[in-house]
Amino acid sequence: MLAKTHCERATTKRFKAKLKPYHHHFEKCSKAVCVHHGRAQGKVRLGDLVTIPDSDLHHVMDSEAMLAISHAIEDVASEVGHGELIATFQDFQNFLPYRGRYMSLAEELDAVRVWGSGPLPKNCGKIDFVESDREKLGRYWLVLFDSDDARAVLLCKQVNRAIPFADKKFLGFYSFNPYLVQSIRWRFNLLSCGLSRVIAHWERAFPFPDLKMRDLDRLIRQPDAVDV
Repeated sequence: MLAKTHCERATTKRFKAKLKPYHHHFEKCSKAVCVHHGRAQGKVRLGDLVTIPDSDLHHVMDSEAMLAISHAIEDVASEVGHGELIATFQDFQNFLPYRGRYMSLAEELDAVRVWGSGPLPKNCGKIDFVESDREKLGRYWLVLFDSDDARAVLLCKQVNRAIPFADKKFLGFYSFNPYLVQSIRWRFNLLSCGLSRVIAHWERAFPFPDLKMRDLDRLIRQPDAVDV
């Protein structure tokens, strides 16, 4: 197996504990479908192919699975009590139901930055709002937490044209890999500086599998359980 840092192992354990209240049967549902599969091996030698953790593979997710993972990452951040939390909302209007939750997080953490478009929410305490281009970043969903004690990220892209959140389907991954978390955080910091050309680099750096809608529907409907 791939070697994991102490931080990665500890965050994985924290995440699984936080996920249960939101989606008790998450590991046995077909709402987060693995698009690619690794191959487990017992022991490997230097140079051998090794398994990629399932969490780092791409999955097709519905809104329920997305919210469960997002809230679990937010709860990990709250438990740690320091660090930076970044979250994107396709529209700031979608942020309003979670305003109280994020205001509490902003009191505990070093920074909470919320990306979105539309009128800026008012009276939100210490939350930093970053206006983003709806056409370029509106299709992405990101929740990222970075601290010395825990690192986690959920990064997905909407793959259908649904408007109601409950009907939306996303393709992406979640990870506790420190390098991946900090790499994505660095790119978002560049975006907040107004470097719009980073968007093209973003697409090349984190390519998503090209799925046709009929393939997406087939993946969502398949009955077999998937460990994520």
